[in-house]
Amino acid sequence: MFRFVSLFKVIVLFSFFSLFIACNSKTPSDSKIISLTIQESEEKSPDVVLKKLGNLDEDPDLETFALVRNGTEEILAVFKKENGEWALKSKIGFNLLNIGPFIHDAKASSWKAGEDENSKESGYVVKRILMEELPGDSFNSLFLEVLSEEPPLGLFSVPYVIRKGEKILDGLASLKDHQFLAKSKRIDFSYNKEEKNLTIFPNNRTYAQNFNFNGWELVPDVPNVAAPGLLSVEAPANWTKGVASEVVIWFKNRGSYSGTTYISLSFPQGGKVEIDSGKEGLRYYSPGSSVYSFEKKYINSKFPLLEITKEGWARNHKYGVRFKYTPDADGIPNMLVRSSSKSYRDTVNLPTDFSSVKTEVDQQGFKSYPLALVSRGKAK
Repeated sequence: MFRFVSLFKVIVLFSFFSLFIACNSKTPSDSKIISLTIQESEEKSPDVVLKKLGNLDEDPDLETFALVRNGTEEILAVFKKENGEWALKSKIGFNLLNIGPFIHDAKASSWKAGEDENSKESGYVVKRILMEELPGDSFNSLFLEVLSEEPPLGLFSVPYVIRKGEKILDGLASLKDHQFLAKSKRIDFSYNKEEKNLTIFPNNRTYAQNFNFNGWELVPDVPNVAAPGLLSVEAPANWTKGVASEVVIWFKNRGSYSGTTYISLSFPQGGKVEIDSGKEGLRYYSPGSSVYSFEKKYINSKFPLLEITKEGWARNHKYGVRFKYTPDADGIPNMLVRSSSKSYRDTVNLPTDFSSVKTEVDQQGFKSYPLALVSRGKAK
């Protein structure tokens, strides 16, 4: 009888501690990951290939990211505990028609069937995952090398960068036509932790190219082209219709030295803008003003517009703009931001036609980055 009671206590205690550990686990179980990521009707022998902790947003509480293989698809999913329960925060899927272990043969410049002994923590489609911090961020983003297949290239790999669940570099969309990819079949990359930029083809002097984070996405480093990086926004906590409030925006040139850079700040929700008329290089265009359009002709503006002309902008140097804005409605207003620099004979606009993030077209017909006027970042 005594032995039976003791055994019963052991079983109860073991069950309690097992439940306690499960409830306090730093990562979700594989079964939980699969159930949150894939609908039961879409399961094709799913398997969790990789599971890691990381700080992937401004919240200091850690997230879990996992690589889930489901049939011929591999899914990068991010999870976070909310009210004690695991929740799916984001997921991005990558597909191949024929899935299996492949290794890149540098001498033959091709992908061949086989296991990579030096890469134990990778999938069949997602070949590599790095976790690094972008400039201005206090959290990590995920850097991926992803295998793809398209004629006439066949199998090839390109980089992706995921920040807070969103693609800020889509290598398939922006780099698959790179002239050296046709030969190498792989866009290798490295990340410089000091400069905080990404380099593709880092071991090739001819084709090596840096990409810099401008606050929205990773953009190529082009000679004589500035890349205005959003450093900070100072704005009121609440916006009220008809009430003027001060806004201060700081940019940092994360690109190359530029002789002349133009930054356009457009206000598609209307309202009223006031500036310090003595600020060098800053000009205000009221609605109805004549402005230059994407179609290379002058049109009358419909909304307020600020244009910054920055002469001789060196890499890593800052520029700040201060203005007062009176909204036409309650709530957080949005503006549109874009820039242009002249590289030799060509004018380079940011965002480009190959932008990896969501853009909007401003009143002049140019692609632009949306920016909500809420406080963020630090002017450092």
